[in-house]
Amino acid sequence: MKTTRISFLSPIIAIVFATIACNALGGKPSLSNIRMATDDTGKTTTTSYSPGNAFYVFADLSGIKVGSVVEAKWYVVNATGVDSNSEINISDYTYQSGINFVYFKLITNDGSDWPVGSYKVEIYLDRILAGEQTFTVK
Repeated sequence: MKTTRISFLSPIIAIVFATIACNALGGKPSLSNIRMATDDTGKTTTTSYSPGNAFYVFADLSGIKVGSVVEAKWYVVNATGVDSNSEINISDYTYQSGINFVYFKLITNDGSDWPVGSYKVEIYLDRILAGEQTFTVK
């Protein structure tokens, strides 16, 4: 009798543990597919801009908790007339339910052109670096 109960319980225990493991893996917050684009639709990706363009960065979201913060930190890596590795801007978004992607737009404060050179944007999820994208202005 005991052997029958153990063999009957073993598959149930395995199913319970498998279900818990799948839920734990599927619920892990993630920010992926970080990409630069030419506009707020994100349909045309790029890593090269003209000096007069706005910069757009997109990231896909999955398993994010409401209230989590996605942050974009923009930097000049090396550009004409600008200190190398200087921070340009920081912007953030507080996650709301049902959103599966986020994007950030960066323009110059005074409408002037961006200096020619290389740039990067770092994307953070709740203060943890999730990824970055480098791009150029030509």
